Amino acid sequence: MWEKYHYIGCFFATEDFYKKVKKYRKNPLEQQIEIPHITFSYKPDKVDESLFGTAVRVWITGYGNDGRNEGLKVKLECEDPVLQKMAEQIKIPHITLAVSKGEKAVNTSRLKFEPVEPMELESFFGGCTEEKRVIGRKRL
Repeated sequence: MWEKYHYIGCFFATEDFYKKVKKYRKNPLEQQIEIPHITFSYKPDKVDESLFGTAVRVWITGYGNDGRNEGLKVKLECEDPVLQKMAEQIKIPHITLAVSKGEKAVNTSRLKFEPVEPMELESFFGGCTEEKRVIGRKRL
């Protein structure tokens, strides 16, 4: 069954994710992102749902906060060659943590990311609907 997805990408267990990345955050912004993720494609025309649930290894490599956007720069490793190729197409792989009022998460890629002590995270590939429902059975 193909649904209309707002975006597809890597997703994390939200509560666990924010506990793990807390050590990187300096002056956290007020509007925390509800569904932390790495966008592979925004409003995709075609989606291969057979890839949903596939594990993706993520390494945090940088942190940035300019008072408008706050995020993490990341490196991705996918065992699935199709996902790896998709990951390599992302110009600046990142996770938006929070934004200020009126700011857009898409601008996080423009941050000046400072290097941080790397941390590996587990994620899974899936899709998020317009209703903010994440589809993709976790196979970590």
